[in-house]
Amino acid sequence: MTFLFASQGSVLATGRQQRALISALPTSGSAPAGSFAGPYPSAITGLSGWWDAGLLGGLRDVNAAPVVAANVVVGSVVDKSGNGIALLPYHIAVDTSPPATIAAPRVNGYLGAVGAPDATIATYGPTLDPDWGLSHAGFALGASTGWTRYLVWTRPNLRQSTYYGNGSPIPLLHCVATGTTILQADSVGSNLTLFPGTASQCVLSSSLARRHSHAVILRNTPGEGVDVWLDGAQVATAIANPLGSSATGQVLYLHDGTAQGSAQCWFHEAANWERALSAAEITTLIECQARWVLGARKGIMVLVMGQSNAAWFAVSGGALALAQGIAWYCGAASYAMIESLSGTNISPNRYTVIFGHPISNSSPPLFPTGAGNGTFITNPGDGSDPSTWAPGPDFAAVSAYLTGLNALLPAIDDNDIGFLVWPWSEQDSTMPYANKALYKGTVLRLLALTRSLLGRTAGTLPLLAWNAIPYETNDGVQMVRESIADLAGDAANNITMFIDQTADSNPLNASYNPATGIFTGGDPQHRDQPDLLRYGKIGAHAAGRLAVALGQSDSIPNTALPATGLPLKGGPQIIHVYRASNTSLVLTVSHDSGNDLLLPLQAARGAGFAVMDGGTVANPGNIITATSATRIDATHIGITLASAIKNPSAVVLFFYPYGSTQIGRGNAVTDNASLMAPPPNWNIGNDLGTSWLVNLPLQATTYPITLSDTPA
Repeated sequence: MTFLFASQGSVLATGRQQRALISALPTSGSAPAGSFAGPYPSAITGLSGWWDAGLLGGLRDVNAAPVVAANVVVGSVVDKSGNGIALLPYHIAVDTSPPATIAAPRVNGYLGAVGAPDATIATYGPTLDPDWGLSHAGFALGASTGWTRYLVWTRPNLRQSTYYGNGSPIPLLHCVATGTTILQADSVGSNLTLFPGTASQCVLSSSLARRHSHAVILRNTPGEGVDVWLDGAQVATAIANPLGSSATGQVLYLHDGTAQGSAQCWFHEAANWERALSAAEITTLIECQARWVLGARKGIMVLVMGQSNAAWFAVSGGALALAQGIAWYCGAASYAMIESLSGTNISPNRYTVIFGHPISNSSPPLFPTGAGNGTFITNPGDGSDPSTWAPGPDFAAVSAYLTGLNALLPAIDDNDIGFLVWPWSEQDSTMPYANKALYKGTVLRLLALTRSLLGRTAGTLPLLAWNAIPYETNDGVQMVRESIADLAGDAANNITMFIDQTADSNPLNASYNPATGIFTGGDPQHRDQPDLLRYGKIGAHAAGRLAVALGQSDSIPNTALPATGLPLKGGPQIIHVYRASNTSLVLTVSHDSGNDLLLPLQAARGAGFAVMDGGTVANPGNIITATSATRIDATHIGITLASAIKNPSAVVLFFYPYGSTQIGRGNAVTDNASLMAPPPNWNIGNDLGTSWLVNLPLQATTYPITLSDTPA
């Protein structure tokens, strides 16, 4: 079996039961910029063991060489106390081919962790191996000797992907010699418990969050008992130690030695002293915890709605990648994509995606108006405003999926839904251009119904929409592109275009020559899966920035987002078109995160560029396509047209692309974003893999651009 790993806190699969190729990347174990300056546990004398997985320098690979990149296999966590007792990955003996232990970056702010992520996502990412932990050769936990133990961990999710134990408590510290779990957390419930199942059982906290990062200090004083501090606050005093006078031997972190007995947590840091630290030393150790973000952690979930391309977006891994990228921006501990396809859950029907259905029954002949012909909302055919239309049967299925007695989404997940995602334009773009106002009304109506269903407002539940994909009709595609741009332009709607160019894609299952960019055949009504996955990764930038702006940041504060150096929208934009002659144009381009222009493959032959020589979108004039495109300089492109323009510039419209034109994968003009040096701590390629480092495509023209007779 081959495992493909993702970076720190990153997505480990691209879709349902699909692995993601994600490469590792930091080149050293240096501390992140602006990182914690101390103190560290080494400031306290008598340190007998210290293991720090927050930085790569504390890790060794399987050959005992220093780990210099994230997402590579880890063989041990170094004992930084100098005593030479490393922590080793632990799996139960029957687990003969376990997932590898990796150096995961960006699990807690900019700091990393070690753990064993599974290569598939069960329900929430990341899915951690239910049979993984770390083993120490042995230290004292008994009552007759003084000792202090320190541990920092992150739980990204409740237990998942086990045969029978998803509801079982998770072990954080376990003494093999006595078979006793010292510290455990509930999976069903919210207790953190010391010495569970013994006469000394003590609930340290009854408000443990589902996702969290915590630091705990245990201090045993002979003759007195165990004192406990959680995240710096003392939560227990003089608890009788039930382990006898001398419980010494193998100790497990995040595992209890039973089948599927893992805590399914990330390990950050641990330290030991073979004495009871003084009050002043405890204060110092609490100060050491300041490098970690402690407490409840967030999950990012995207709810996908739409028709068949929305389903393919989910299957391709695009939706999960989108959620992962948003989580990367926010420093969230978890990410998830949710969608359900029509026919999957019946009696009652529960789904969010259904093949072939538009937002409303307003696109005859397949979806004629009139009562009983509803889709997500029902157009009664009486000319009424869409804001008054009733929910249709598809929306009833969405409601049943999300709420009520038959809901498939647990109520605990409702607040995790951070975004509605509509990769959705197909059937609606068969409507005539004259239906523009009606279409915009249907978008707002369904959006309002969905937000209300979840008890949310426009301000708390944004919509991510895409630039309309190439489909059957030119004017209808243009109508949808313009409509979404209009709606996104009104801040009150809280709609963001997560991908601004969708024509740079192939039809599903088309034959494709990557050396030429030429595709043949395929299903023109659906986008190919590699393109949809790429859209999820590109779209994460606009969506992630929106999440930060809306206050969804978690372990990385809003103030840490760099002002420059990261994409704002996901690609450069054409801002001016100069008519240099009747057959040549000069485009002026405004950059996003790149600083130069590239014209690969068919882009150099003018793929996608066109003008409408007179006429309007509603009443088209003559369409003249381009035969070549050349880079003039870093912000200008020269276009040569197939024939001469005849009309004055004021009535000539420029498109990239026009209507349902398909540019094809690899044939769009791009910037050079993949070559730009990222801001410190914000290298998405290092953290999520090199496939996230792409040159961003030139954005589509939502509205056509009128030619100018003046250069820019």
